[in-house]
Amino acid sequence: MKQREFYQQNLSGDAFPDGIAEYCQFYHCDFSRADLSEIQFIHCKFYDERSSESCSFYRAKLTDASFQHCDLTMADFRHINALGLEIQDSKVQGADFRGASFMNMIGHNIYFCSASLIRNNFSYANFEDVVLEQCELSGNRWSEVNVLGAKFCGSDLSDGEFHHMDWASANFTHCNLTGCDLSQLDPRRVDLTGVQISHEQQSQLLEQLGLIIL
Repeated sequence: MKQREFYQQNLSGDAFPDGIAEYCQFYHCDFSRADLSEIQFIHCKFYDERSSESCSFYRAKLTDASFQHCDLTMADFRHINALGLEIQDSKVQGADFRGASFMNMIGHNIYFCSASLIRNNFSYANFEDVVLEQCELSGNRWSEVNVLGAKFCGSDLSDGEFHHMDWASANFTHCNLTGCDLSQLDPRRVDLTGVQISHEQQSQLLEQLGLIIL
């Protein structure tokens, strides 16, 4: 499917028989509870600038789905099933991911996560209590993101932009933070166990402790 426009429609996976949508526009559409597993959205638009409203994916199944070069500004991703979800090179400002599950439970309190969210703009997005452990999360912009209670343990957050975000409110242990600006990270308040940084970033963290590197 290419260059189609949808307005105020309830859509399911059946709307994409080829499993792919390219250069399509979705205005005020509802994907709630739809099974969109393995469907690819490429250069698609889900945000209406005129009304400042977006589409809803509330409780949708997005297992192994893919969004590339899309405008997902203000999208409602609450309580989605998102194991293996891929979002790349997209606008995702203000999107709500509360309750989203990127996990596969394989036993009592035993799980693994899978997601590839790279080179996106997540400014003002809501990731409260979301678990994204050992996932690909590099090259994103995280300005003023709500990460209260979120778990990013072991994830690749390299080359990310972090501005006005409360580092202490989330778990970043064992993360790859190379290439990130850590000037707003206070190592006295944040557990940095196992975190990977470069030699150049050491001075940023030590300055927060009042040390001057010569």
